Amino acid sequence: MTRIRRIVRFVSSGIAVLVLLAASGMEACAESWTEGAPMLNGRVMAAGALLGDELYVLGGDAIAGPRSDTEIFDLKGNFWRSTSALPAGVQQAAAAALDGRVYVSGGYKANKTRPEKAGGPSRSLWIFNPRIGTWVDGASMPAPRVGHGLVAVDGKLYAVGGKGPDAARVTAYDPAENKWTQTGAAMPAPRVEAAYVAADNRIYVIGGLSASGAAMSRVDIFDVAKGSWSRGPDLPSPRAGHVAVVLDDAIHVLGGERRDPPKTHGDHFVMDLEGQAGWRRSAALPTPRHGAVAAADDSKLVVAGGSPGAGFYSVFTESDVVEIFTATD
Repeated sequence: MTRIRRIVRFVSSGIAVLVLLAASGMEACAESWTEGAPMLNGRVMAAGALLGDELYVLGGDAIAGPRSDTEIFDLKGNFWRSTSALPAGVQQAAAAALDGRVYVSGGYKANKTRPEKAGGPSRSLWIFNPRIGTWVDGASMPAPRVGHGLVAVDGKLYAVGGKGPDAARVTAYDPAENKWTQTGAAMPAPRVEAAYVAADNRIYVIGGLSASGAAMSRVDIFDVAKGSWSRGPDLPSPRAGHVAVVLDDAIHVLGGERRDPPKTHGDHFVMDLEGQAGWRRSAALPTPRHGAVAAADDSKLVVAGGSPGAGFYSVFTESDVVEIFTATD
């Protein structure tokens, strides 16, 4: 299975690069993408957090059900290793790193009697200290939440968006007090499966699925200090299940899906934070997919896992693909 998957990955990636080169007149930017070491286990809708030079990929979904295993990608060394598994299998959870620890919140936990099925939404907060190598429980969120973002800003974690009671409200976690507190105004356009990044004490909520299940191109920005929302430039096209990172003073948005009719995207949109003039296109993701995990560090952007199959097909096509984008002048 792994050999077949990697052959498919090689062929599909090669086709995508050829198409990019033809479309761009053989521009060098298509060569900015390289293939990284494949994941130890393919997965979709996992949580991800960057701690130092290491990308933690936590849980996720597969044919066997929500996963509990955790693997770490060394961005400098281009290799994977395993670490302590989560307390339970979980998918569509959120993760963030803060002060040397990794935090995982919410998601759908594995069904206790039927592990291949996802159970109900979770309020759990799990905390991992790499120096100790074990997971401990933090204070539970006020209400269950799935498909949300967990973003670190100024010493606190912010749970934003997703699905669940009061998911339109921003909830802040203070590690020093081990306590959650609702903060700021409600999100003006609630959504699930958006992409979330922080820059300059602001949290960007990008795209996602509306309450009716329609993909969105809308961008909303939460000012942590003021507790207020403002609009950002809309994406060029709607999507959900995409990833976003901040790299070299710009927000990069990659991949995603459309469910009706099913389609996965390889688009790569970039918005400079200085001036926020709007989105421009960059070299497309060689392997279109959604439900991936991404991180950026030292002029390098990594996209790992996800699924090339949209909607119903996601869990049957989970991927171990890792692709690395290097910024160029």
